[in-house]
Amino acid sequence: MANNHEKIPVPPSQRWREIRVRIIPFAVFVVVAGVVAWLWQDRMDATTMVGRVVGQQAEVRSPQAGALSEITVQDFDSVSAGDPVGRLITTDPKIMEAELAVVLAELELTRLSMDPFADQQRNILNYESMQMDLMENRARLAMATIQKQQAERELQRVERLDELGLTTDEAVDEARTEFRSLEQEVEVIAQLVDRLDERLEAIDLDRVPELWKEDDPRAAAIKVHQRTIEKIEAEMMPVTLEAPVSGQVSEVLKSNGEFVEQGDIVMNIQSPTPDYIIGHVRHPVFVKPEPGMEVLVRKQTRDREEAIMVVDQVGVQMETIEELSQLFPEQPFETTGLPVRIRINRELDLMPGEIVDMRLITR
Repeated sequence: MANNHEKIPVPPSQRWREIRVRIIPFAVFVVVAGVVAWLWQDRMDATTMVGRVVGQQAEVRSPQAGALSEITVQDFDSVSAGDPVGRLITTDPKIMEAELAVVLAELELTRLSMDPFADQQRNILNYESMQMDLMENRARLAMATIQKQQAERELQRVERLDELGLTTDEAVDEARTEFRSLEQEVEVIAQLVDRLDERLEAIDLDRVPELWKEDDPRAAAIKVHQRTIEKIEAEMMPVTLEAPVSGQVSEVLKSNGEFVEQGDIVMNIQSPTPDYIIGHVRHPVFVKPEPGMEVLVRKQTRDREEAIMVVDQVGVQMETIEELSQLFPEQPFETTGLPVRIRINRELDLMPGEIVDMRLITR
């Protein structure tokens, strides 16, 4: 018997209701599950290590106690290894002035003892007199140089105060005038020393009688004074501070005119080139890393760039993972891990100090 019953038509609103109730929730679930799976694989896939990119860092330390002078760099300035970054004056000006005063007094005493008593000694005495003049002026040059260095430090101090509005223009002008006056005095005495030195070199010692002998008391006294002045001049020479590595000055901790002790840090220098990666396999260690094992290194950026690198060395003791301790300071216990050093292959554009995720590749 034929079925003459017609299908009851379903209104569109009813069909739409069925789609909303049955199909859309399932489709949303599938899409969300797929997105979560992709995010998990892309962002959280088996990160067994966290590491920090390490670059060369160096500290410029004071080799001796003294006053800093001529600091030529500031924060973020680029330097090359061996570049002078400052000078250190290691001598106490008051002590140097006292020693020079003693030398000048002894030179004057030696000069008074040079009383010519025979014509044949006149050439010797002239030669000795020129030597005495040279040493006296070298001593005066050293004393004037010390005073100029003091005036220069005072001028730098007053100029810093002037920048902060803590001094007057008159004080700045006075300090500048004092420095320029001593600078000219040093220049004049230095020219005189050069002329005396040239005159001594031009003397024909063969014309000086044989009475001039190295063991003569006056000659010995002149030699002693000469060595003393040379010693003071050497001590007065400032020590040049040099950059130990090429890179960028990250921080200048001391300023011109500041007194530092031996070993004090003057500035820090950081290299822009990464050297290696220090990573930590978190405790408990299920797969022990070994030298030569491959590691997938992944940057913590939006693009999640990655590259295969190689384990260079493995530590022998568990250490606190500072990177995780800094991220989660509120946790009641420290996160420890086995340190490893990763050799960089330059495929990734890494910066020193950057944090990276890593995964050991086991085959």
